[in-house]
Amino acid sequence: MIAKLRDSLYASFEAQPLQDGIDHSAEEIIKEAMEFSDHARILDWFYSVCLDVDTPTFSSSLLRCLGRQTGLGTEFWRSRLVSEALTTDNVLIRDAALQAAEFWGGSKIRQILEIKVQTEPLHWLRGNMLDVIEDLR
Repeated sequence: MIAKLRDSLYASFEAQPLQDGIDHSAEEIIKEAMEFSDHARILDWFYSVCLDVDTPTFSSSLLRCLGRQTGLGTEFWRSRLVSEALTTDNVLIRDAALQAAEFWGGSKIRQILEIKVQTEPLHWLRGNMLDVIEDLR
C-alpha cells in the first residue's frame, strides 16, 4: 500500500506542480489513503517523508498538501510535524511547514512558531513566520 501511495503521489506532483490556492490531485490521493488504510501506518509514513531532506521537493509538496487536510492526525501529531520540519536544514521543507502551520492553526502551533521564529536564519521566512503568528492570535 505504501509503495502504491508513494508512486501515486510522485506521479501527481510530476504531472501538475503544486500551486497556492489551486486544488491538486494529491489532496484526493491523501484523502483516499486516510479513508481506506491504516491511519497510524499512513501517518507515520507521511511524517517520515515530510522530514526527508534527501527528497526536498517531494517532501515539501507532500507537507503542503497535508496542510490542506482538515483534521489530519491529532493536534499533537500536526504540531510535532511542524516543529520537526521547521528545524530541518532545507528551506523548502521549512517553508512548507509554515504553510501547513497556517492552515492547521491552533494555539500549540502558534507557540511553536513563536519559539522557532527566533532561530530562523532566513529573513524572508522569519518575516512570514511573524505574519502567521499574528494571524493565529
